[in-house]
Amino acid sequence: MSDWANDLKVAEAAAAQTQLAEEAAETLFDAFRARTEGHQDKDHTVKSDEFRAWMAARHATDAAWGAWSQVMDAKP
Repeated sequence: MSDWANDLKVAEAAAAQTQLAEEAAETLFDAFRARTEGHQDKDHTVKSDEFRAWMAARHATDAAWGAWSQVMDAKP
C-alpha cells in the first residue's frame, strides 16, 4: 500500500470515529432536551454540558473530515 493510500485509510478511519462520537453526543443532547422540555429558561439547552459536548464533537468531525479532504487533495 502506498503512503498516500495508507494516509487516506488512517484519515478516513479517524473521521468515521469522530462521526460516531458526534452521533453519540447528539443522542445524549436529544435525551437531555426531551427530559427538560418545558423548562422555564428558554436557553437552558444551549447552556447545557450536553449541548457544548455535541458542538465540540461536531467541530471535531468537521476537522477530521477536513483532514481527510486534504489527504484526498494530495493524491499523487
